[in-house]
Amino acid sequence: MLTRLRVVSALTALVAAGIVVWQTEPVGRPRVSAADVPLTNVTTSIKWPVIETVDPAPFNPCRDIPLEAVESLGLAFTPPVPEDQLRCKYDAGNYQMAVEAIIWRTFQETLPPDAIQLDIAGHRAAQWWIMKPTDWNNRWWITCMVAFDTSYGVLQQSLFYSPIYSEPDVDCMQTNLQRAHELVPYYKF
Repeated sequence: MLTRLRVVSALTALVAAGIVVWQTEPVGRPRVSAADVPLTNVTTSIKWPVIETVDPAPFNPCRDIPLEAVESLGLAFTPPVPEDQLRCKYDAGNYQMAVEAIIWRTFQETLPPDAIQLDIAGHRAAQWWIMKPTDWNNRWWITCMVAFDTSYGVLQQSLFYSPIYSEPDVDCMQTNLQRAHELVPYYKF
Protein backbone atom coordinates (compact mmCIF):
# COMPACT_ATOMS: atom_id res chain seq x y z
CA MET A 1 0.00 0.00 0.00
CA LEU A 2 2.83 2.38 0.91
CA THR A 3 4.60 1.54 -2.35
CA ARG A 4 1.52 2.38 -4.38
CA LEU A 5 1.17 5.70 -2.56
CA ARG A 6 4.82 6.53 -3.35
CA VAL A 7 4.31 5.67 -7.04
CA VAL A 8 1.16 7.84 -7.26
CA SER A 9 2.98 10.72 -5.52
CA ALA A 10 5.94 10.44 -7.88
CA LEU A 11 3.67 10.37 -10.96
CA THR A 12 1.73 13.40 -9.71
CA ALA A 13 4.98 15.30 -9.13
CA LEU A 14 6.19 14.31 -12.60
CA VAL A 15 2.96 15.53 -14.24
CA ALA A 16 3.06 18.81 -12.29
CA ALA A 17 6.68 19.39 -13.31
CA GLY A 18 5.80 18.66 -16.94
CA ILE A 19 2.99 21.22 -16.87
CA VAL A 20 5.26 23.87 -15.36
CA VAL A 21 7.95 23.27 -17.99
CA TRP A 22 5.38 23.23 -20.80
CA GLN A 23 3.91 26.60 -19.74
CA THR A 24 7.22 28.45 -19.42
CA GLU A 25 8.78 30.17 -22.39
CA PRO A 26 12.04 28.96 -23.91
CA VAL A 27 15.14 30.61 -22.49
CA GLY A 28 16.48 31.95 -25.80
CA ARG A 29 13.28 33.77 -26.96
CA PRO A 30 13.28 37.55 -26.30
CA ARG A 31 10.19 38.89 -24.53
CA VAL A 32 8.96 42.49 -24.80
CA SER A 33 6.29 43.89 -22.50
CA ALA A 34 4.61 47.28 -22.32
CA ALA A 35 6.79 48.17 -19.34
CA ASP A 36 9.87 47.93 -21.60
CA VAL A 37 8.67 50.75 -23.90
CA PRO A 38 9.45 54.29 -22.69
CA LEU A 39 6.38 56.54 -22.46
CA THR A 40 8.14 59.58 -23.89
CA ASN A 41 7.20 60.54 -27.44
CA VAL A 42 4.08 58.34 -27.32
CA THR A 43 1.02 60.00 -28.85
CA THR A 44 -2.60 58.98 -28.69
CA SER A 45 -5.78 60.16 -30.35
CA ILE A 46 -7.85 59.73 -27.19
CA LYS A 47 -8.75 62.97 -25.45
CA TRP A 48 -10.32 63.38 -22.04
CA PRO A 49 -13.24 63.56 -21.60
CA VAL A 50 -13.97 61.30 -24.55
CA ILE A 51 -17.16 63.17 -25.53
CA GLU A 52 -17.17 66.64 -24.10
CA THR A 53 -20.78 67.39 -25.03
CA VAL A 54 -22.42 64.55 -23.07
CA ASP A 55 -23.49 65.09 -19.48
CA PRO A 56 -22.82 61.82 -17.58
CA ALA A 57 -25.94 62.43 -15.48
CA PRO A 58 -28.39 64.45 -17.58
CA PHE A 59 -31.33 63.17 -15.56
CA ASN A 60 -31.29 61.27 -12.30
CA PRO A 61 -34.85 60.31 -11.34
CA CYS A 62 -34.17 59.84 -7.61
CA ARG A 63 -32.59 63.29 -7.48
CA ASP A 64 -34.68 65.21 -10.05
CA ILE A 65 -38.25 64.03 -9.35
CA PRO A 66 -39.44 65.66 -6.10
CA LEU A 67 -40.50 63.29 -3.33
CA GLU A 68 -43.76 65.24 -2.97
CA ALA A 69 -44.65 64.41 -6.59
CA VAL A 70 -43.83 60.73 -6.09
CA GLU A 71 -45.92 60.64 -2.91
CA SER A 72 -48.88 62.37 -4.58
CA LEU A 73 -48.87 59.69 -7.32
CA GLY A 74 -48.85 56.88 -4.77
CA LEU A 75 -45.34 55.72 -5.76
CA ALA A 76 -43.81 56.09 -2.30
CA PHE A 77 -45.20 53.04 -0.48
CA THR A 78 -41.53 52.61 0.43
CA PRO A 79 -38.99 55.40 -0.20
CA PRO A 80 -37.53 55.65 -3.73
CA VAL A 81 -34.42 53.50 -4.05
CA PRO A 82 -31.46 54.62 -6.19
CA GLU A 83 -30.13 51.64 -8.14
CA ASP A 84 -27.30 51.24 -10.67
CA GLN A 85 -26.25 54.28 -12.67
CA LEU A 86 -29.19 56.63 -13.31
CA ARG A 87 -31.99 54.25 -12.27
CA CYS A 88 -34.52 54.78 -9.50
CA LYS A 89 -37.05 52.26 -8.19
CA TYR A 90 -40.46 53.32 -6.91
CA ASP A 91 -42.97 51.23 -4.96
CA ALA A 92 -46.75 51.63 -5.29
CA GLY A 93 -47.58 48.73 -2.98
CA ASN A 94 -49.12 46.35 -5.51
CA TYR A 95 -46.57 47.14 -8.24
CA GLN A 96 -43.11 48.64 -8.63
CA MET A 97 -41.80 51.04 -11.21
CA ALA A 98 -38.29 51.95 -12.32
CA VAL A 99 -37.23 55.08 -14.18
CA GLU A 100 -33.83 55.14 -15.85
CA ALA A 101 -31.90 57.56 -18.05
CA ILE A 102 -29.70 55.78 -20.59
CA ILE A 103 -27.01 57.85 -22.31
CA TRP A 104 -25.23 55.06 -24.21
CA ARG A 105 -28.14 53.88 -26.37
CA THR A 106 -30.45 55.65 -28.81
CA PHE A 107 -34.22 55.48 -28.96
CA GLN A 108 -34.17 53.49 -32.22
CA GLU A 109 -31.70 50.94 -30.79
CA THR A 110 -33.96 50.50 -27.75
CA LEU A 111 -37.21 49.66 -29.53
CA PRO A 112 -38.16 46.01 -30.03
CA PRO A 113 -40.04 45.06 -33.23
CA ASP A 114 -43.42 44.99 -31.44
CA ALA A 115 -43.13 48.47 -29.87
CA ILE A 116 -46.00 50.89 -30.46
CA GLN A 117 -44.77 54.44 -31.00
CA LEU A 118 -46.87 57.27 -29.63
CA ASP A 119 -46.78 60.86 -28.42
CA ILE A 120 -46.88 61.66 -24.70
CA ALA A 121 -47.29 65.36 -23.92
CA GLY A 122 -45.50 66.31 -27.14
CA HIS A 123 -42.59 63.88 -26.66
CA ARG A 124 -41.80 60.90 -28.89
CA ALA A 125 -42.34 57.70 -26.94
CA ALA A 126 -42.95 53.98 -27.37
CA GLN A 127 -44.69 51.30 -25.35
CA TRP A 128 -44.18 47.51 -25.31
CA TRP A 129 -44.38 44.35 -23.24
CA ILE A 130 -41.25 42.86 -21.70
CA MET A 131 -42.91 39.84 -20.12
CA LYS A 132 -46.54 39.34 -21.07
CA PRO A 133 -49.00 37.61 -18.77
CA THR A 134 -49.53 34.04 -19.95
CA ASP A 135 -50.64 30.77 -18.41
CA TRP A 136 -47.10 29.45 -18.09
CA ASN A 137 -45.59 32.52 -16.43
CA ASN A 138 -48.43 33.74 -14.24
CA ARG A 139 -46.24 33.21 -11.19
CA TRP A 140 -43.47 35.45 -12.52
CA TRP A 141 -43.20 39.19 -12.80
CA ILE A 142 -45.23 40.83 -15.53
CA THR A 143 -43.37 43.78 -17.01
CA CYS A 144 -44.10 46.52 -19.53
CA MET A 145 -42.08 49.51 -20.72
CA VAL A 146 -42.54 53.09 -21.85
CA ALA A 147 -39.48 54.76 -23.36
CA PHE A 148 -38.95 58.39 -24.38
CA ASP A 149 -36.65 59.75 -27.06
CA THR A 150 -34.38 62.35 -25.43
CA SER A 151 -31.51 64.59 -26.47
CA TYR A 152 -29.11 62.43 -24.43
CA GLY A 153 -30.44 58.97 -25.41
CA VAL A 154 -33.40 57.20 -23.84
CA LEU A 155 -35.54 57.63 -20.76
CA GLN A 156 -37.08 54.29 -19.79
CA GLN A 157 -39.99 53.76 -17.43
CA SER A 158 -40.76 50.13 -16.58
CA LEU A 159 -43.64 48.86 -14.51
CA PHE A 160 -43.52 45.37 -13.00
CA TYR A 161 -45.62 43.29 -10.65
CA SER A 162 -46.37 39.73 -9.61
CA PRO A 163 -49.94 38.56 -10.20
CA ILE A 164 -49.66 36.33 -7.13
CA TYR A 165 -48.59 39.05 -4.68
CA SER A 166 -50.30 42.10 -6.22
CA GLU A 167 -53.69 42.96 -4.85
CA PRO A 168 -55.49 44.43 -6.66
CA ASP A 169 -54.21 43.19 -10.01
CA VAL A 170 -52.57 45.79 -12.27
CA ASP A 171 -53.28 46.68 -15.90
CA CYS A 172 -49.58 47.01 -16.76
CA MET A 173 -49.78 48.86 -20.07
CA GLN A 174 -52.54 51.29 -19.04
CA THR A 175 -51.09 52.05 -15.60
CA ASN A 176 -47.58 52.60 -17.02
CA LEU A 177 -48.97 54.91 -19.70
CA GLN A 178 -50.93 56.85 -17.05
CA ARG A 179 -47.79 57.21 -14.90
CA ALA A 180 -45.85 58.41 -17.94
CA HIS A 181 -48.40 61.19 -18.52
CA GLU A 182 -48.23 62.14 -14.82
CA LEU A 183 -44.41 62.09 -14.58
CA VAL A 184 -43.57 63.72 -17.91
CA PRO A 185 -43.49 67.26 -16.38
CA TYR A 186 -40.60 66.10 -14.14
CA TYR A 187 -38.59 64.34 -16.87
CA LYS A 188 -35.69 66.06 -18.64
CA PHE A 189 -35.58 65.60 -22.39
